[in-house]
Amino acid sequence: MKLKHLLISTFPVWMFTASCNKFLDVKPKTQIDGNDVFKDEQGYIDALTGVYLNLNADKLYGKELTFGFVEVIGKQHTTITATSQEYYYPSIYDYLNTASRSKTDGIYGGMYNAIAEDNNIISHLNADGPTKFTGVNYRVIRGEAYALRALMHFDLLRLFGPSPVATDAATVKAIPYFEQLTVSAPARLTTADVLKKVISDLSSAEADLQDIDPVSPASTTPSTNSGFLRSRGLKMNYYAVKALQARVYLYAGDKEKALAAARSVINSKVYTFAPKSTVTAGNRLFSQELIFSIPKSDMTTVITNYFTPPAIGAGIGNVLTKSDAEYSQVYESSTDIRYSQLTGYDANTRIRYSTKLSQTTETARIPMFRMSELYYIAAECLMDSNPQDALNYLSAVRVARDVPALSNTLTPAQIRTEIFKEYQKELYCEGQLFYYYKRLNSATINGATVGKAQYVLPLPDDETEYGNGGN
Repeated sequence: MKLKHLLISTFPVWMFTASCNKFLDVKPKTQIDGNDVFKDEQGYIDALTGVYLNLNADKLYGKELTFGFVEVIGKQHTTITATSQEYYYPSIYDYLNTASRSKTDGIYGGMYNAIAEDNNIISHLNADGPTKFTGVNYRVIRGEAYALRALMHFDLLRLFGPSPVATDAATVKAIPYFEQLTVSAPARLTTADVLKKVISDLSSAEADLQDIDPVSPASTTPSTNSGFLRSRGLKMNYYAVKALQARVYLYAGDKEKALAAARSVINSKVYTFAPKSTVTAGNRLFSQELIFSIPKSDMTTVITNYFTPPAIGAGIGNVLTKSDAEYSQVYESSTDIRYSQLTGYDANTRIRYSTKLSQTTETARIPMFRMSELYYIAAECLMDSNPQDALNYLSAVRVARDVPALSNTLTPAQIRTEIFKEYQKELYCEGQLFYYYKRLNSATINGATVGKAQYVLPLPDDETEYGNGGN
């Protein structure tokens, strides 16, 4: 699956579905060119929607990059013991087994295909300029496109490249960074060089969105419930850009900039902690706190095999969970609403399982960024220089989850432990714990000894055989 084979096709499958038959009315699908797709504003909106649709595919954020593969290798799911289980080989870090390889190759190819579509949008936007667009839509579409390109490359780096603190990070080539639609893959870059390009794209996105995105109270554009600018929480909006900047800067080791980005979201007061009453009423995603999420209309179907207890005597099957004892150890208190409201227990099979993603079709979505993660980033940035402020950030989340505030006497090392525990609880099924371990280059993941072989996923065979810059 060479990248150049992916990049030759500039138009995704969604353009040829029933919902987009207008394209078929113009020319046979093999003859469609960019000028037809991007002839007007609606064409750009449709193309951008196509990128988002790609992201919610099961092989990407619709499963593998959230509650599936990445959570398995982060040891958030630990009851995988039989070779017949879907995630057995990833769970033991056997990335070369066919069962693992199909998932890692799917992630790699799926992301670069979406990046190619995104680059097609960006190149046409920059060539056309704003004349085809109404109001602020040109800047919003371009800002989202740059932000999405940064997001996808960043997560590819976190999987297929070495950690910034790994001993060989300065010399080993990680992944290529595509900034234009091309049939020739650019050379692979080091982790530091990829991060520079991610940061540059995020700066471009921020410049486009900061004054005009309706999500911000300071925006010159009023919020709306109709048209392209509605539902900004389902798009890479301005605060999603700031949240991603916080993640990226922390990964790069720049705590000062990570803290500034995190605080810009926290202090905006746009997002507030979900009241317990809404959670007990079924608000399992704490929707008020979601900065960016992706709709997933087939969520119920997708999660049935993974978060539903099997029949008595049928074995655990592909259920993704951990033992009841582990749940108790991680959550510490049964009053924690993340335990009492986001898990279920089947007395017949004695299996505790997550109900976090059990949502109605109308509200089903995949969390991408939530407010609480920014509290954890702020706490980590401050735990050495200002431990009291760090504790305040952590305790704010804990109190909102019906857990007592932390003692003010904790040391920085103890604060680090509490941050880790919060990642386990708060971001379960959201795919962030593996990256936490990797960012710190931890020698173990939940008791398993790990190193480069476990932290760096193998590139598809033909990528290493045919190039992309080699090592």
